[in-house]
Amino acid sequence: MPVLFVTVLLDLVGFGIVLPILPFYARDYGASGLEIGLLYSIYSLVQLFMAPIWGRVSDRIGRRPVLILGLLGSGVAYLIFARADSLAVLFVSRIVGGVGGSTIPVAQAYIADVTPQESRAGNMGLIGAAFGFGFVIGPMLGALLSEVTPGSPTAPGYTAAAICAANALAAILFLPESRPSRPERRTSRFNLPASLRLVASSRQILLILTVYLAITIAFSTLQPTLSPLASERFAMGPRHAGYLFALLGVVSGIVQGAVVRRVVPHTGERGLLRASALPFALGLLLMGLAETTPGLIAGIVLVGIGYGGTIPSILGLLSRAVEAERQGATLGLGQSVGSLARVLGTGMAGALFDLRTGLPYMAGALLIGAATLLAARLLQPGGKAA
Repeated sequence: MPVLFVTVLLDLVGFGIVLPILPFYARDYGASGLEIGLLYSIYSLVQLFMAPIWGRVSDRIGRRPVLILGLLGSGVAYLIFARADSLAVLFVSRIVGGVGGSTIPVAQAYIADVTPQESRAGNMGLIGAAFGFGFVIGPMLGALLSEVTPGSPTAPGYTAAAICAANALAAILFLPESRPSRPERRTSRFNLPASLRLVASSRQILLILTVYLAITIAFSTLQPTLSPLASERFAMGPRHAGYLFALLGVVSGIVQGAVVRRVVPHTGERGLLRASALPFALGLLLMGLAETTPGLIAGIVLVGIGYGGTIPSILGLLSRAVEAERQGATLGLGQSVGSLARVLGTGMAGALFDLRTGLPYMAGALLIGAATLLAARLLQPGGKAA
């Protein structure tokens, strides 16, 4: 488990390095806000299609080779990014990166292979922790590396590629295969038609997934627009933009790791979801309207608090909406909804940013308001909150 945690963490650190600085290089090649949004959308779109494919491949050939292939693919993507000299090459790097970065479900399957059911939930939390740490370390590292080769993605790209290469080597040397060697290999358990039938038969699940879609679209508006907003309205460079993303990751991580587990037993997931929506929406509005740096930072902190409370709540409700033997299929569908939301949200945000810099955040706040109204119709499962 420690080796797998480090593997996922370093993969996400590489992703985080590129996250805040990509818009600056795209702008240098004449990209519009819509094109910047599409750079983020294409990454999520590739993941939407590749994640189940990697899952099925890992069922047949094993988890370890797929995880190693994903790391090597990400490394190639960062090498392309480091050598990018046009907007088209940036798009190629994002497409290749989406292919390589689609192996998180395989890491989750690895955990399911090696842990008993009673301790599986806690070990699955390692993936969330890796996301949190990666979202903090990566942007900060990207911020510092952007000043090593100003105006060029060379240093951030080569560093991210080196991290992936070292990570792949460590996986080759130290990560064992989790699936036993036997002739029969079961195919992926995720069955999309069956999952859709389950959603259609349950008003609760349909509402939960709709709320999840709206929340994730709202949050994903930050990915392609926060750096351009910091640049155009506050004259910040890549370094400061990286610090803003890191701040968002720190606040969200603290809420998810230290606050949620203490609050949910008293409020239930539904109560925390509705309570977290208020700072989420206010933070987005403040970011869209802020004219000073303290106002922007306050908005980011509020968004971090809101997002940190809403996502664990909505996923908790989703996991409790079905019996244990159907959770895998339902949560798999939830992952697909999240990927779709990031495709829609980043593209929408880029287009709205071209019209007015604050519009993506206003749209996000409206989505959070709509999600809050829908959440009022959700049922809180009985018994002790999960």
